[in-house]
Amino acid sequence: MRAIVHRRGCLHVETPLGIVNIRVGLADRRGRLVDSIEVIPDHAGEAKIARRGFANTRLVQLKTRTLAWRQRG
Repeated sequence: MRAIVHRRGCLHVETPLGIVNIRVGLADRRGRLVDSIEVIPDHAGEAKIARRGFANTRLVQLKTRTLAWRQRG
């Protein structure tokens, strides 16, 4: 396994089965914080590798609402 850290919050990891890219500190259109995990199976060579699950998964910081009636006591 080989890990290469790129600038601007990107971690690139090469494994025998594929590549994993992790990007942290992104933001979506609503201004929420987002981290992205991308999994790319290796297509080179004779081995057939299948990805199970999503190719790209995002972690999104949700905003919490505090209700005024809860704050009153």
